[in-house]
Amino acid sequence: MPRANQLAVEVATPALMVDLDVFDANVAALSAMVQGTGKTVRPHVKTHRTPRLAARQLGPHAAGVTCATVGEAEKMVASGISDILIANEVVDPAKVARVAALARGASVRVAVDAPGPVKVLAETARRAGVVIGVLIEVDILLHRGGVVSATEAIELAQAMERSHHLRFDGLMAYEGRQRASVPDRGTRIARAYATLAGVRSALIDAGFGVACVSAAGTSTLREALADPTITEIQAGAYALMEPDLAGLGLPFRCAAVVRGTVISRHGRHFVLDAGRRSIGMEYGPPTPLRIEHVGISVSDEHTTIETDVSLPELGERVDLVPGQIRTTFNLHDAVWVARGDQIVDRWPISARGQSS
Repeated sequence: MPRANQLAVEVATPALMVDLDVFDANVAALSAMVQGTGKTVRPHVKTHRTPRLAARQLGPHAAGVTCATVGEAEKMVASGISDILIANEVVDPAKVARVAALARGASVRVAVDAPGPVKVLAETARRAGVVIGVLIEVDILLHRGGVVSATEAIELAQAMERSHHLRFDGLMAYEGRQRASVPDRGTRIARAYATLAGVRSALIDAGFGVACVSAAGTSTLREALADPTITEIQAGAYALMEPDLAGLGLPFRCAAVVRGTVISRHGRHFVLDAGRRSIGMEYGPPTPLRIEHVGISVSDEHTTIETDVSLPELGERVDLVPGQIRTTFNLHDAVWVARGDQIVDRWPISARGQSS
């Protein structure tokens, strides 16, 4: 990525920027990890909501993408991506109708965890003349959604079996972000995966095929790759990476920054024109690149950085690594794309704001 102090007058700040060389290297590193495991990756594009970045994540081990919302899925299908998992329960009839419309031109799967939505999905798919793939979500740790027993899963699979327009494809689960600092991390993950394996076994014993078990994320990549039950990994952060995932021994580097301009400098601190309206803060403040700092505070439009070294000059550019990539991308209309020392393009974040 071009150094921040190399003035690029065409880039107004605050500006979201991606180093495409690092992004591609992260994608290749994950592909190498998956090689030979018999598993696939379904990149979670809620991380960046950018179809042109999503397309770069597809390949031999990743035939399709994961979306968090119907709106994200619509933007991905419109861009030409034709294999979609909406890793969420879709219960609003209007949204279900949008899913059915997508299924006319793409392979679409959704998650369910209750009988009512199965009926709505089946009837809507019948009226549209399409088949919708379904994964039963299992609550393995987060209590954010999912069936809590094998009996519930079997009943849902039986309900789908009665419809010619729903296809039971398997299971889905998410154990949440498991940072290196999480107490009893290994035990928590092992118990979560054991729960998932138990539900899968019960479904097989009941006569159902379970072709897909989709789970995990970037923080649990190594555990998921070693687990015999999981067939598909919904990693998202890996391609851009986030600082809070350090310590997990993963072969990924941070590929995105928000570039700000120094607009004030006094004493031991300087101020950038980038703040909470351009930088996601859920996992903590951003990290300045190539500047030793002893303190940082962030307000709506400003980041104030305290340092014991010489201050940058007014008008200089400073790059900040966001603590949270997903909300950072959702704060911008487009992302500047760099290769090496050159800014090569600006890509629209087409699914920005598509949370419905």
